[in-house]
Amino acid sequence: MDQDKALKKILDTDGKSNLSDGFEDLLMKKIMLEAKKKKNRSTLSIFSLVTAVSLVMITGTILLFRNYLSVRISLPVPNVQLSADAGCLFGFYFYVAFLVLILLGIDHYFRNLKQKPRN
Repeated sequence: MDQDKALKKILDTDGKSNLSDGFEDLLMKKIMLEAKKKKNRSTLSIFSLVTAVSLVMITGTILLFRNYLSVRISLPVPNVQLSADAGCLFGFYFYVAFLVLILLGIDHYFRNLKQKPRN
C-alpha cells in the first residue's frame, strides 16, 4: 500500500524537476570539455609513442651501421667535366621543364575555377 502511494506521488508530478535553468547546458559543456580533454590526452599519448619508437629505430640503425657494418658513408665525388654541347642541352632541358611547370600551373588554376561553387 505504501508502494502504491509512493508510485502515485511520483506519477502525479508532471515531469518538472527542481533543477536550475542552465543546469543541462552546464552539464553538457562539462561533458564536452571532458571529452575534448580525453581526446587531447589520447592524441598526445599517440604522438609520444610514435616519437619514442622513431627515436629507438633511428638509434638502432645508427648503432647497427656503426658497430656491425663496415660501410663508408662519405663517398668520393667523381670529377665531372662538361663539354660545350652538354651546356646547350642543359639549357634546352631547363626550357622544357619551365614550360611543363607553366602548363601545370595553368591546369591547376583552371581546375580550381571549375571546382569552385557558383553562386
